[in-house]
Amino acid sequence: MIDLLIILAASAAAPDGFGYTSPATALEALKARGDVTVSEEGSWTTADDKANRTLWSFTLPGHPAHPAAVRRTVVMENGQVSIKMNSLCQAKKEACDSMLEEFRRMNTALQQSLVPPKAGGAAPSWQPTGSQKARVEELSKAYFAEKDAAHYTEAWERLGAGLRRQWTFEGWRDAVAFSAARSGVVQRRELKKVTIYRSSQNGTPGTYAAVDFTGSFANADTYCGYLVWSEQADGSFLLMREEENYIYNATAARLTAEQRSKMRGVFRCVD
Repeated sequence: MIDLLIILAASAAAPDGFGYTSPATALEALKARGDVTVSEEGSWTTADDKANRTLWSFTLPGHPAHPAAVRRTVVMENGQVSIKMNSLCQAKKEACDSMLEEFRRMNTALQQSLVPPKAGGAAPSWQPTGSQKARVEELSKAYFAEKDAAHYTEAWERLGAGLRRQWTFEGWRDAVAFSAARSGVVQRRELKKVTIYRSSQNGTPGTYAAVDFTGSFANADTYCGYLVWSEQADGSFLLMREEENYIYNATAARLTAEQRSKMRGVFRCVD
């Protein structure tokens, strides 16, 4: 049974808490699974275990903290998104401590990005216009169509400054292309809910649009997520956040109906 929530406390020196005797052992076990995406970039190997909402990071030779591995899992605690982290670092203590401090800073930023902005501070009389909703629906469909057709340059132009700081075009394109190859041909995609609201992000008030969607692919019968768009001064919208979640058919075949339902709940799929 896949346990989505249990993760032990972080400890750089305790293999028992990490679950494996070494980073190499953990990486080999993840590679042996058919539902984990493994890739390399810079001085890191990452393993994306979407079924468990877990991201593993392994140092490559040459990294000051090598050999080391960090496991981070997104969980819901009391209705709030939280990131649980543990690690196994077999390098010098100073290098391990420095690496873990960097991950703690990353976790803080990631945790904030995983929580969709909440409406707040808007005047009670404010209401979104019908044209805003229509533009967001049209924009979302166009963005998905461009990705489905591998028109990555056009889709990239719709990303806002925040996402462009997180990715290079080449890195983003390759990640999207890999996901498309793994999931197969899109079977359906529906925009289930469009919510337009005003909020203050980092002290700057603005208008945002959250788009919840569901669908299916040839290799993933369960697919859902959301987009968050930010309205610009000229009335256009740019993408500030995107989350896509899959339960691949190979994984679903090993799950009970109850387990699949729980995973949809963790993914916050909108029916």
